[in-house]
Parts: sequence; structure tokens; C-alpha cells
Amino acid sequence: MATFDSVWSWLQGNLKPGQEIKNWTAFRGYLGDTMAIAGVRSDYIEVDAPKASSTQVISKEDFEKVWEVWSAYKGGKLPRYQIRDMTRFSKYIISILNWYVQELR
Repeated sequence: MATFDSVWSWLQGNLKPGQEIKNWTAFRGYLGDTMAIAGVRSDYIEVDAPKASSTQVISKEDFEKVWEVWSAYKGGKLPRYQIRDMTRFSKYIISILNWYVQELR
């Protein structure tokens, strides 16, 4: 599995403002809605989600927490609610990390 620093670096270089990311979960797959990348900074990624009242600023630290348990989540050994308990941005992070994995294939 890639180190978090390499994942973060890849996201920083490949996510672009205006880019749409499909909402996804390991249990249900693609859910039919999307979010848009609003900004990419060295210490956070900003997401414009259709149902949110404002853009969501997601810290590098929150991404790292989820990346640390990504294999367990993808393997069905860690339920999503446990990720949700780590960060209120779980929906966005999971979808962006899934996009990352798909792009590397």
C-alpha cells in the first residue's frame, strides 16, 4: 500500500478545481450523486457538495486518518460508521480516495 505522503502528493497534483467526483461507498458502490473539487491547497482539499450549505474544507490530517484504515474499510473489516466517527468528512474522503485508487488502475 502506498504511503500517505505519496497519496497526498498525487492528490495535490491531480485534483483540479471544478472536477467532479462520484459519491461512493465500499458497501453500495457509486451512489449516483457527485461533488466538485473547489480548491486544492497544501494542507487541505475543499469540496463543493450539492447538499452542503457551504464548501467543505477537509484537512490533510482527516485524509490521513482514513488512509490509515483504508485497506480494512475496502476489505469489509471496518464499517463506515467507524470512519464517520473519525471525521465528519468521511463521505467526501472515501469518495476521493476511491477516485484515486481507480485512477491508478
